[in-house]
Amino acid sequence: MNQETARQLLDGHELRGGGTSELFIDGERFLNFSGCNYLALTNNRELRDAAQQALDEGVGFSRYLVHAYGGHDPYFDAVEKEAAKFFGTEAAVYLPSGYMIGAAGFAAAAPEYDVILLDETAHWCLVDAAKLTEKPIRYFAHRSAMALAEEFEKLAPDQRPLVVTDGAFATLGALPPLDEYAALLRPLNGRLLVDESHSGGVVGESGRGTVEHFGVEDIAHVGVTLSKAFCGQGAVYVGSLECVERARACTPVRGSNSGTPISANVCAAALRFVRANLSLCAKVRESAEYLRNRLRGIGLDVPETPTSIVSFSHGDFSDMRAIQERLFDKGIYVLHSNYIASGPGGIIRLSVFADHSKKQLDWVVREIQTAL
Repeated sequence: MNQETARQLLDGHELRGGGTSELFIDGERFLNFSGCNYLALTNNRELRDAAQQALDEGVGFSRYLVHAYGGHDPYFDAVEKEAAKFFGTEAAVYLPSGYMIGAAGFAAAAPEYDVILLDETAHWCLVDAAKLTEKPIRYFAHRSAMALAEEFEKLAPDQRPLVVTDGAFATLGALPPLDEYAALLRPLNGRLLVDESHSGGVVGESGRGTVEHFGVEDIAHVGVTLSKAFCGQGAVYVGSLECVERARACTPVRGSNSGTPISANVCAAALRFVRANLSLCAKVRESAEYLRNRLRGIGLDVPETPTSIVSFSHGDFSDMRAIQERLFDKGIYVLHSNYIASGPGGIIRLSVFADHSKKQLDWVVREIQTAL
């Protein structure tokens, strides 16, 4: 990465707020399309009350003892119970960071697979955790069931595959064809491990993510960050009691502090709120589709996805940086992303939040059209 591509528009600026359609940069209000807090719950009264409740009850700023020492913590119990209810599983384990989804997922699935097949652009947390398993690792072409089938042909007859992928890829919001993967896996007694960080809370009728969208929950191990759509902090691995206990016992989870009970209480409130207000998930999907169609109407090639991620390329790096800077000058902040799979020129990536109005979406389209 050269110096030009490494430089970010926000370098040196102070940020406050965010997580909603509004962001303050150096004290000035901007229309915000950056970040991943898709359901815009940052200022939700129930979440803020949950944080205050934990403080008022005198909790510490981290968990006193990890689960392995016995006893139980009501705040962590609550978030795990709410996660199991939300995702329709027997149990869940709360993780202090979404980066631990890979470690928890591989541990949970350990008796069920012999070889790992990773999407070539899978999130770093999955790649790093795969390397710690000491199991054979193969990579297959991004979102390609055909390439996956070719890799399966190379397996020994007794090798059970674990196909590992993001539920929605962060840069473009593209979904992997999990239904096609599942059709290939079932005859081999294989399984899926899916990181639903950018799809949980948005994709699927109940917000359960891409495994729900494609109807493959029965063969999938699932981890979900709670710091994106749910606007909390930390993550969960959800599954059967047996799988959750394996995840809880793995060394990266057992050897880490579980996180803060304040965050756990906030996440429990977020999961309850979203489960009771699933129309919020539908609303953000509809708003994102509205923006996609408006951008296509001005001649941009915008990938189709049921997520709240809207992205496009236009010209080279300099052209896209100029679009970002033009919008910034008009009081609108969007990402010119150089994240995974963004390509040498990067991607203009817009996150649509549940509190974006059509007026705001129309405004950003007008300014983008002027900048082209």
